[in-house]
Amino acid sequence: MRKLFLVITILLCGKLSFGQAVADQAVVPVSVTLNSILRLTVTSGGNIVFVFNTIAQYTGGIAATPRTTTQFKVSSSRNYKVTLATETPTFVGIETGNTTFLLNNVGYLPTTVGGALVAAGRRVLVASEDITLVTGVPAGGNHTYSLAWEVGTVTAPLVGSSLATLSLATDIYVNNIYLTLAPF
Repeated sequence: MRKLFLVITILLCGKLSFGQAVADQAVVPVSVTLNSILRLTVTSGGNIVFVFNTIAQYTGGIAATPRTTTQFKVSSSRNYKVTLATETPTFVGIETGNTTFLLNNVGYLPTTVGGALVAAGRRVLVASEDITLVTGVPAGGNHTYSLAWEVGTVTAPLVGSSLATLSLATDIYVNNIYLTLAPF
């Protein structure tokens, strides 16, 4: 019996010494999805209206004020640029439908808050082309920009010496201005 017990013990020890280690492995897939974020939001000045009521306004124009300033914010996960374009090559009278007002009578001054790059200096509206306002701005954060609009001032070169010399028809002249945000 002792021999049998010894043989069983040796067999059991042999079996345990050749057993598998207690470890296992599993695969856990991990995925990261990065979506591009390009967001342009007009925060104020989404509808600019100039009303000429005096001879002084016809001869000297109407300068930019906080009421005639468009502010917009850009949030982007990529480097970006912002362009400006007009819908039509002139302002069009909405009451008669056949009167026009030249774009170069309207000017704007782009500025920025927060140190982002911006095309500097006073500008005038130009037809049939995208005007680059902001370019190559690094991604991340929120950047705020403004466009201070003015009409018939010295800054906005006039076809004549003043709006009074143009003898424009009485009308409400409109044009849509598009701000476009795109990756750079």
